[in-house]
Amino acid sequence: MKNSAALPKEELSMAAQQSADATEKLLNRVLEKMEKLILIYAQELDVLSVGDMAKFQFVQPEKLKLIRECELGVAEIAQRKEAVSKASYILKQRLISTHATLSELASQSKRACESRSKSMQRIQDRLLKAARLVVNQQGKKGYGRSGKSYDSHSHRPVATAINEAI
Repeated sequence: MKNSAALPKEELSMAAQQSADATEKLLNRVLEKMEKLILIYAQELDVLSVGDMAKFQFVQPEKLKLIRECELGVAEIAQRKEAVSKASYILKQRLISTHATLSELASQSKRACESRSKSMQRIQDRLLKAARLVVNQQGKKGYGRSGKSYDSHSHRPVATAINEAI
């Protein structure tokens, strides 16, 4: 009879071990995705610093894929809080440290993208201002569709922006 009573305990022990192994695998899988995402963010920051927008665009699909995978993994970790609390302390600390690094790189990337966007806006504003000056300095002469010159003040205004015409 001892054998029959010991069997359920062994099964419970094996199930607990399998659950612990599955949790460790989950944590390692999420950690691996986070580390790949760190590399992508580092690459993204490098290409932003040199202004290579083609390479920046090239890394975006992979970055978005890894972000989604990390979010799904973190959601799964949140569902398994009890099992995760029993996981390896070192693994949990690596996960926390990697998450902090990832958050910092994401913030740096966001700031770099915002800076790039503001820079592009300033360039666009300067180009529009220069176009307005050219239109104003041309004075009265302009050219129509047929190529003939005309007095620009007697014809339709020239649009220089969506909500502005000279």
